Amino acid sequence: MPASGSVHVIPLGGAGEIGKNMYVVEHDERIVVIDCGITFPKNDQMGVDIVLPDFGYLIERADRVEALILTHGHEDHIGAVPFLLRAIGPVPIHGRRFTLALLRTKLEEHRLLDKVELNEVRFDGPQRIGPFDTEFVPLTHSTPDCAAVALSTPAGTIVHTGDFGIEYAPVGGRRSDLPALARLGERGVQLLLADSTNAEEGPMPSALPTRGVRSELARIFATARGRVLVTTFSSHIHRVQQVLDAAYDDGRVVALVGRSLTRNVNMAANLTDPETGRPYLTPPPGTLVRLRELDAHPRDEQVLICTGSQGEPMAALSRIARGEHNQVSIEPGDTVLYSSSTVPGNELAVNEIVNRLVRAKADFITERQNPRVHVSGHGSASDLLLMLELLRPRFFAPIHGEARHQRAHADLAEALGIGADRTLILDNGDVLEVTPDAAAVVDRVHAGLTYVDQAGGGDITESILRDRRHLADDGLVVVIARVDASDGTSLGDAEIITRGFGAAGDEELIEETRLAVERSLAASSEQQVTEIGILQHQLHDAVTALVRKRTSQRPLVVPVIVEV
Repeated sequence: MPASGSVHVIPLGGAGEIGKNMYVVEHDERIVVIDCGITFPKNDQMGVDIVLPDFGYLIERADRVEALILTHGHEDHIGAVPFLLRAIGPVPIHGRRFTLALLRTKLEEHRLLDKVELNEVRFDGPQRIGPFDTEFVPLTHSTPDCAAVALSTPAGTIVHTGDFGIEYAPVGGRRSDLPALARLGERGVQLLLADSTNAEEGPMPSALPTRGVRSELARIFATARGRVLVTTFSSHIHRVQQVLDAAYDDGRVVALVGRSLTRNVNMAANLTDPETGRPYLTPPPGTLVRLRELDAHPRDEQVLICTGSQGEPMAALSRIARGEHNQVSIEPGDTVLYSSSTVPGNELAVNEIVNRLVRAKADFITERQNPRVHVSGHGSASDLLLMLELLRPRFFAPIHGEARHQRAHADLAEALGIGADRTLILDNGDVLEVTPDAAAVVDRVHAGLTYVDQAGGGDITESILRDRRHLADDGLVVVIARVDASDGTSLGDAEIITRGFGAAGDEELIEETRLAVERSLAASSEQQVTEIGILQHQLHDAVTALVRKRTSQRPLVVPVIVEV
């Protein structure tokens, strides 16, 4: 517990990593949590759908948690909220209107909406949240209603920026409130926690880079030979607005492909900003049409906005590229435009989709080919320097970034005179004690990972995940298949290894399993599927269905693809 007059700041996620953001601010046995996000699993975390922070610290202190504050609506900041509420019980949630609208859909899916108090915050002055007077300051980012959070504490003002990039002519109309940040700096900021994602990136080449995206989209639409497919994040409402405006200027209609995208666009078009009274999204007249209405327009007058910018196997663009979408297909002359950055770790998946598009004789444009089709919502070094200069914190902790981003951000702070003795590079679990005179890491708490399995069965710890792999109730079936790396064709018989599987001695079943593997790989090869993840997914389904039909058992099936 923090000493009298001091405050503890504890990152449970988001320090030394990108994603899974969650920060505890604690004083006098009273806790406020800022953000509660997810990240996505690595390739070796089999059977896992999403990764959450470890809530253990808060579960042990559930009666002290007085509020959850959300800086904005991206998944790495709100995706874990339903799981937190299940773990510690209902907690009042505070956020901006659009952020809470995105959260509502998650709470409805988890049947928690009627159990939670949602409090819409404004930008018109401080309000009491838990033990702190709290002020919200508008910042620009790649989704509407982003806010920095300033907590007035006994140790001084603590500012958490959330994600931000300084846009001087933002698409959504609301600028970052630089004068409000300057006023905070004048009053004195004891600790700044700031987004470090693009700390290694130099200044943007244009003073108004985001505005330039619309002009580039309009140029591409005007010269594209056929249909244009644009893929971006489903929460990037500002980019959707730019696509709609550019399509309208070129006389094209726009349809949406992807459930989350359709939901978010409809939500943004029907919600108004509480201060300005304007909708978050304003489609030009006659531009936005239903997917089934596209056939009434020539192909060179069509634009599709799709989910799947990160190569997610089941997302719209991935299914379109594989020829598995029942309404949309790629034809020669179509253009696919990636208006997004590739999240580190997703490069191979994105490349596989691009290669499929090339085989279908479509043109493709990524940020690498044309940097003007996307601008990151995270501030470059010049934006981070401006934030530091406006707030002039006594102590500084770079967050929301890997270790190299934190170090680069610390170097920027040092250039402004914030020395190494006043810069704290935190890891998840560090207990940062802030007093009116000092700030230092004084302890550590457990801050591990919590996994959620693909069946949506709930949270599982690392030890439970390990046990599932080796000691599942119905045993383990490992299928090892060798395939030609060039075309995915099967090379030789599959090897079947079982552990704890009741039908392991059934030679007929084992042979049928080998045949099922061969049929699955042959079908995949015919469809030119070579992506390891998809092959494994299809093998898993084929073997699971066979074993369940023959034995009524459901062993854990682990497909292993060996490329030769």
